Amino acid sequence: MAPRLHSAVAACTECRKQKTKYQATAHEELFELLKALPSQEAHDILNRIRDGTDVVTILNHVRAGDVLVQMAVEPETRFRYEFPYKSEMPQDYVQNNPYLDSIIFEATSLYAAGQSSTPSASSTTNSAPNSTSGAYESLYLKPFHASGVIEPQLSNAKISWWTTVCQDDVLMRDLLGVFFRCEYHFTAAFQKDLFLEDLVARRRDFCSALLVNIMLAYSCVCYPRFSNRAEYWNTNTLVYRFLAEAKRIWELEATEAHITTIQAGILFNVFHNLCGLDEIGQAYRIQAISLAHQLRLFDSSVYMHNHRMRNGRAFTAWALFNWETLVGFSFLFPPLLKTPPDWPLPDPSKETGFYGEVWVKYPLSHNLSPSYFGQVFKARSEFRIIMNEYCQAAFSEGSQTLVRLYYLRHGFEAMDLFIVIPLMLAGYECIDAISEQATGPRLEALRSTLILIAKGLYNQRRNHYLAEALFRVIRGRMRQEELSLLKTTMRLDDDEEDERRHMAQAVRSHWPVSVVKKKEDMNSHILKNLVETYAHLNVDEEPAPAEDTE
Repeated sequence: MAPRLHSAVAACTECRKQKTKYQATAHEELFELLKALPSQEAHDILNRIRDGTDVVTILNHVRAGDVLVQMAVEPETRFRYEFPYKSEMPQDYVQNNPYLDSIIFEATSLYAAGQSSTPSASSTTNSAPNSTSGAYESLYLKPFHASGVIEPQLSNAKISWWTTVCQDDVLMRDLLGVFFRCEYHFTAAFQKDLFLEDLVARRRDFCSALLVNIMLAYSCVCYPRFSNRAEYWNTNTLVYRFLAEAKRIWELEATEAHITTIQAGILFNVFHNLCGLDEIGQAYRIQAISLAHQLRLFDSSVYMHNHRMRNGRAFTAWALFNWETLVGFSFLFPPLLKTPPDWPLPDPSKETGFYGEVWVKYPLSHNLSPSYFGQVFKARSEFRIIMNEYCQAAFSEGSQTLVRLYYLRHGFEAMDLFIVIPLMLAGYECIDAISEQATGPRLEALRSTLILIAKGLYNQRRNHYLAEALFRVIRGRMRQEELSLLKTTMRLDDDEEDERRHMAQAVRSHWPVSVVKKKEDMNSHILKNLVETYAHLNVDEEPAPAEDTE
């Protein structure tokens, strides 16, 4: 007998829509994640699968803890990182803290259940608008490394014409785009528009093979897809090859007084600093200053035949002055440039062409966002004049709050050379305060900050070796109680630590990594000495459990 046919009720239109909407299963989503994620994150997920973790749990973990996944699959319109040890902001930082009334903080969405929704008295009268109202812009709601630089001149640039190291123009355009997104703002060694114009036109006024190669070497450490980007000594990496080519050209051109050689000297100095080799890098800085004097770079009365050359000289003069001042301020010595350039700084709202602008686009945003580079450069230059005159360390009491606000929005994974400075200063303050026998809530607040700082240095060490050295110093100075919390909270892999210890490189740095009140005390704070003293402590010992402060 033929099988009986059962009638089926036709699905309604709404049901068909729902079926289409939920067609993507958890397994399909997991498969898409594995394709989109960087290798290290994809490996972590595979290990969880092999350990027997179910798919839904893995997806929930990834959605909650990894902003890169959110940006790769379906970018969220807003995101917060979560503090690694204590998820809430310590009460000591909440009361009467003006930073917590800012748009960046978005106070009403941060507090855990049961905490006061008002961080300070002033917020009741001067609170920020609710983020869901649309009053916030992307730069307040999304980490900076989620954005991409939109630069028409870079889109078709044939960078391979300037270097023999790599012929992949798409990759090198990507590298420079990542560099312009963040690190360019920190160093600003050259005027972006003048550089790109000459790069495309193959002119040598503001572009050279020397400048391109050292810039690409620097860009490599900013590029998150290079898992070994911090290994400047590894001959198999692009960062090593670009640096080697740049050094080869420097040896040939170091005595030639060109604008681009001065700009390259600044970048060489920055690069060696982030490798923990500032002893070696200072030679490039000094030579750049010598070449600038030969060109009379700081004298605005020198005749230039066109407006473009005048602007390029003026910008470079201020870039060199700013960098020399910052180095002197950081390393506690009088800057070699004692007076600012003779060139006036124009109003960026009226002469935008002098500074140039960096435009970025955030996920799910239809508009480009300016970085206000001109306003920042002018304000920084004016501040550098003050720093140059006094050249003494002065840091605000709110530094720990600022570190936390930075982490909540941006995290610590993306390359940012500047962040290691406040991290190290705040870390030393925490360790010193803990050593003074802090107890109860005060101890927990200090531990919370210390674990966050260690996480920042731990993440940044994937980008540059300076962070590796600083992480080893901070870890070595920790008590066993805090070290136990560090290993538990961050799930540190002992095998990875052993491997990295064998890769340890020599540190030749005279940077005093904390605030030094007297020059006589400086030797005990110099990075090279600290690495020798603390780097290998707290590595082999079995950590003791943290004391209960509840």
